[in-house]
Amino acid sequence: MYDHRFQRTDQWKPIYSWLESIDTDEVIKSKDVVDWLTANPEIRDHLYTRHSRYHLMHYIKKCHVKILKRKEKQGLIVAKLPPSKSDQNADENFPGSPHFTGNNISSMPKDSELYRAKRSEACRKYEILVEFEKQLIPLFGKRDN
Repeated sequence: MYDHRFQRTDQWKPIYSWLESIDTDEVIKSKDVVDWLTANPEIRDHLYTRHSRYHLMHYIKKCHVKILKRKEKQGLIVAKLPPSKSDQNADENFPGSPHFTGNNISSMPKDSELYRAKRSEACRKYEILVEFEKQLIPLFGKRDN
């Protein structure tokens, strides 16, 4: 019986081939995934256009767990699998992602130039949204939620 959640569509075939070629009994680390994606920019860019950073990391690790379990079942390895629901490394940054800059403002020093620039940008965007809302209220009326 085939598990349809893990169909090997063309976009995922290079990932599966790479994961199956890895000689390890532990689930792949986020840094290894990032390194592989960096070394394969065409695949990385193609996946980034279709999937979020979190989804990529989660799915790749899930696929690797499935591969390790299959190898363990075949008696090829004794896998060191983490407890389920453990995506401790999912917050790693993907370099070069057009969707994620990796600059979480809450982890930046408050006196840094980058923090001030990001905060200023956020305030400008908020002001634009408030102004836009003011322009739309007369057209649509205020909704009670």
